[in-house]
Amino acid sequence: MIRPIRAMLPAAVVLAAGCGGAGDAGTPADPDTTAAPDSVVFVPLSPLEVGLRFSNLLGMNDPECFEYVTQACLDTLRAADSLSPREVFGLWRAFDASGRLTVIEDSPEGRRTSYACSITRMDGPAINRIHFLLSGDRWLIDGFGCEIPAGAQDSLTIGLVAALVLENPDVRREMHIARMLMEDCLIDSATSFASLDAAVGAGTDFRDFILDLQPASYSVLAGSCVRRSARYQIVQDRAPLTLTGLPADLRSFIGIWREMAYLSKLVLSRRYDSMQHLYSTGEWIEPDVAEDAARLAGFRDFFLGVSDLVESGDSLSPTWPVLLTAGSGEPLAQQMLLLDPLQLDQRLENDLGVAVWRALAVEMNGDRDPERVVYWAGDLYLFRGTPNGYMLAWRTYEDYDSDYHSGYVSVPSGREGCRDVTLTGNGSGYEYSLGYGDAGTPVFRRVTLLPETAADSGAVE
Repeated sequence: MIRPIRAMLPAAVVLAAGCGGAGDAGTPADPDTTAAPDSVVFVPLSPLEVGLRFSNLLGMNDPECFEYVTQACLDTLRAADSLSPREVFGLWRAFDASGRLTVIEDSPEGRRTSYACSITRMDGPAINRIHFLLSGDRWLIDGFGCEIPAGAQDSLTIGLVAALVLENPDVRREMHIARMLMEDCLIDSATSFASLDAAVGAGTDFRDFILDLQPASYSVLAGSCVRRSARYQIVQDRAPLTLTGLPADLRSFIGIWREMAYLSKLVLSRRYDSMQHLYSTGEWIEPDVAEDAARLAGFRDFFLGVSDLVESGDSLSPTWPVLLTAGSGEPLAQQMLLLDPLQLDQRLENDLGVAVWRALAVEMNGDRDPERVVYWAGDLYLFRGTPNGYMLAWRTYEDYDSDYHSGYVSVPSGREGCRDVTLTGNGSGYEYSLGYGDAGTPVFRRVTLLPETAADSGAVE
């Protein structure tokens, strides 16, 4: 909405009394051509006003409501010309004006905020969050968050949704990728925050630990937060809401899946901002994430419940899609691979014959479902074999004095029926070994090859 604020100059009548000769009466003054013209100041609608205006237009089924929504959001909601607003967004009972706006935050797309509310719908789960993006000089709606319907997390409902996912190859593929990226985030967090978690578990105060960190050590934590945030954004962006012909229950589940990714990034970003503020200023400000974290827990449990059934029940996919990521800045570099259980060694080479990526099948833990050791962009990835596919079990996050070239081989390990993977670093100073330890967890070891550096031998995980 544009609100004109007009600045008007009051009219003044000037009477001049002549004091010269007869007939020297006062004459009208010439118009003041230097006065400022009427002006209009444009004040953009606030996010709350945008939401209210959108709701009113939606109540009248007026297509003008589409003008208050970003094109990216419309693309995910099947907002084709042939569909009416109510067919796209559902029928809202009333707009909730008693909600609250979150703080405005910067993102790669622009400034963002969200409106926490409770809006019931006639034909779908309630809306409990409206996301806004500042596009140019206008706030626009960039997505909606939905509640998990009552009873949706019971085993019967989870099973029905999993069956719908298994019946749709496109959704099934994207769910495999989303699950892999979430596992990647868990591994990243456990690897990067291991020292902090151990110190806090031993009684060290979190704030004291952060303030005592050297810049290089703190950058490990910061890099992990940025990488995980970028992966959650990928999960959100790839949620397949643009697919046509999906059953209503499946479309509702994908909306929950997308909201889970949004909340994961939101909670992580606020915690990271508080940690950054603590490290920079020494002042700790507790992040306000309790409500969002509680909602996230429900979404995540629902998603993982469905995903577990899909991962164990997918006997139809001939290959297993994985999305590799690299770097520590948003957006992350990406590489899609289709792991084929029937091929021992998959690779892509450039014009010079150098492997761009490689995926080697190796039986490493003795369960007769071979693992996959994948190289790409200087990192190694270990995918645990399952009866129907793969699950990410471990990966590196750059460096260790090697770019992990693809010249690795499998060798017998100390465990019967199991093998390890070994490779030599580019500097020829270290040999690396990847295998499973006695506890059944991946172990990555570095052994010195040159006598003068013998002190740098040991395991790194």
